[in-house]
Amino acid sequence: MATEDGSGALQCDRFESVSSTVANGGRDRDGNARTLGRWTFQYEPARELVESLLAGRVLNACAGKTKLRHDGEIVRNDLNPERDAGTHHNVEEIAEHFPPQSFDTVVFDPPFDDTQAADKYDGIHAKNIYAALEAFETLVRPGGRVVTFGWNSWGMKSFSAFEREATHLLQRGPVLRDVIVTVDRRTTHALGGGLGGD
Repeated sequence: MATEDGSGALQCDRFESVSSTVANGGRDRDGNARTLGRWTFQYEPARELVESLLAGRVLNACAGKTKLRHDGEIVRNDLNPERDAGTHHNVEEIAEHFPPQSFDTVVFDPPFDDTQAADKYDGIHAKNIYAALEAFETLVRPGGRVVTFGWNSWGMKSFSAFEREATHLLQRGPVLRDVIVTVDRRTTHALGGGLGGD
C-alpha cells in the first residue's frame, strides 16, 4: 500500500525484496533435463537451496519421497503412511508429538492446494495450513528457521517471534506460477506470538 509522506513522494510499506530467482530448465550435473515437478527436492536447484539452509536438528514436515542431505539429524514426517518416513503425523497436530522448541530447522513443502493434492498426492494433504504454521512456531528453537515452499510469500509472518530472512523464487516457465520459498528466523523465546500477539 502506497502513502504520501509529506514530501509528495510515495512510499511503499509492504514491499518485500526477493533474495534470489532460480530459472527453470537447463541440465543437472548428470545431463538430465532440469524441471521443477511433483517432488520439489528432485529439482537440483531447490534441493541445493534447501540443503544450504539446514542447521542442527531438522524436521522435514512433509518429506515425500526425497531424502535431504544434512550432517545432523533429520526427522522425516509424511502424512501418507506408505512413504518412507520416521513419523506419519498430520502437520496440523505435529507439535503434539515433539517437545516445544526441539528443532533448529523446519522444512515445510506441502501440496500447495487442493488441486495439486488431488492430482499428485491422492488427495492426501493438510487442510489447515495456519494450524501447521502454529505447530512450527511451537517447535522451532530461538535462532532456528522455518523454510516454507508454496504459491505465496506469507511464511511465518503471522508470528511476531519470527523475522523474514529471505524470499526466493523458483521459476517454472512463462505460463506457470513461480514456487515461492520463504525463510523465516525465530528471534524470540516467546511461544504463542501469532496475530493476537504474545
